[in-house]
Amino acid sequence: MKRVRYIVALMLGLFLCLPVDAQRQQYNDTGNSNKSSQQASSQRNQAGQNQNTVSQRNRVQYIKNSMKQIGDSLVIDMDIDMSRMDLKTNHAQILTPVVGSASEEIELPKVMIQGTARNKAFVRELELNDQAYEEFEHNLPYAIVKPKGKLNYRFSIPYESWMSDAYLDVEEDLCGCGDRSKIARSRVFDGLTKDVIAEPAYRIRPYLAYIQPEVEVIKKRQEIGNAYLDFPRGKNEILPNFGNNSIELAKIDKMIRTISTNRDITVQGVYMVGYASPESSVKFNTELSRARSESMMRYFMNNSSIPASLFETRTGGEDWDGLRRLLEDYPLSNKNEIFRIMNTIVDLDEREKAISKVGGGRPYKIIYEELYPKLRRVVCEINYTVKDFSLEEAKENLAIAPQLLSLNEMYIVANTYEVGSAEFLRVFEVAREEFPDDPVANLNGAAAALSKNNLRDAERFLKLSDPSTPEYANNMGVFQMLKGNYREAERFLKRAEDQGIPEAAGNMRELKKKLANINNRREAGVDENNDGNTGRSSSSARRKVQ
Repeated sequence: MKRVRYIVALMLGLFLCLPVDAQRQQYNDTGNSNKSSQQASSQRNQAGQNQNTVSQRNRVQYIKNSMKQIGDSLVIDMDIDMSRMDLKTNHAQILTPVVGSASEEIELPKVMIQGTARNKAFVRELELNDQAYEEFEHNLPYAIVKPKGKLNYRFSIPYESWMSDAYLDVEEDLCGCGDRSKIARSRVFDGLTKDVIAEPAYRIRPYLAYIQPEVEVIKKRQEIGNAYLDFPRGKNEILPNFGNNSIELAKIDKMIRTISTNRDITVQGVYMVGYASPESSVKFNTELSRARSESMMRYFMNNSSIPASLFETRTGGEDWDGLRRLLEDYPLSNKNEIFRIMNTIVDLDEREKAISKVGGGRPYKIIYEELYPKLRRVVCEINYTVKDFSLEEAKENLAIAPQLLSLNEMYIVANTYEVGSAEFLRVFEVAREEFPDDPVANLNGAAAALSKNNLRDAERFLKLSDPSTPEYANNMGVFQMLKGNYREAERFLKRAEDQGIPEAAGNMRELKKKLANINNRREAGVDENNDGNTGRSSSSARRKVQ
């Protein structure tokens, strides 16, 4: 007997150090159930009178989960939060849940909260005192725990008709000594909890803010094309059927037709810049690049009606900057050594010679065959202005030549459609494509993306917008709201509202609706992360001391 008692006491000391997760589904009546209501009321009323005189220090908090009838059982589920307790090591508290009504009261198993020293004394008392051991054995507590963290108290008893209007109180023996003057009583459940029917997840309907771009006084545009031409050795004239020239010249011809036939534009200047790859001498390559630019100028003049006075040629020489850009993205061995040579050797002929010797010449062979051809080119740059369009002209050009419109003209076109419609949103998408670096185009593009719940593009476009504008604050608030960052959303929307953006007020209403919906669904046991049920499941009936 002594050995058994020692083992029980030892288990108590071990269980005190473990996390608590005890649950029960059946209540074995050992003399604690079905007390007469008159006896229970007289004792508990006295406890209730003492409640206001007991210090609030070291009190636990109760988190209500549910108390409801499930089949033939009354199931109580609550969390006991001990995180704010400051219980001394030699102190203890005893919590006794009580299910009651006007006619009945039933005590449920106790929760014993013990400091380390108090638990050791308790274990020794069980080991040495036969009477204490027998009383403990016949009235096992729900749990024995340290004063920290949370304990889930889930317990079930057979359901009886009087429990339809039952409440749940917890008697708190704040000294763990049974002194009635130091017992407080807390009401946890006023009655049975009703099942909450989960409403569908609320779909936020955002209010997006758009900025009207400023009028472009002079619509300046630029058309740039690259021609990678092949020339016979010792020749500078462009031969359309030589090498790959037919394909390259087709691009230039299309460019010429676009500029020459469009009456809405006025050419301001045409610039031809020739480039060469670094093989051969700098002197030879400089002359070669000049000759190539002049050949392209003559070709362009012969095939267009642009006045000769608007043409200008420039010599690009060896295109080392272009080579550097190509090398950065090209998987090539010894690339770091090649970059070191390019950064340290100033003489271009010596630089090219040094690169040709790196790695036994193998990297240079790849550069010569794969990268150098991409450097032998003529860049054609045409600067022109575009006339202002009427609404109908703007709509027509939006479909066939959107680059000719200003952002303001696109904005006016968009607002001829219903806000949020596919046509409306498409205009702002085109505007961002044509003006990818413009903050206003990106802000409006982000609004269009948010309308489609395209958060990836919206985030990218917002990063290119002006964060100081109130429209940015509103749209960033919408972005955060759709991402589920509700505190951040409220912060941005409040700023936008304070700055006078009317859409922000609508978004604040949407935010409140969403938060209320989330709370309703949580009460119904729905996990917002997967929109499914995450209600607690019952475990098998067991009695455990922890």
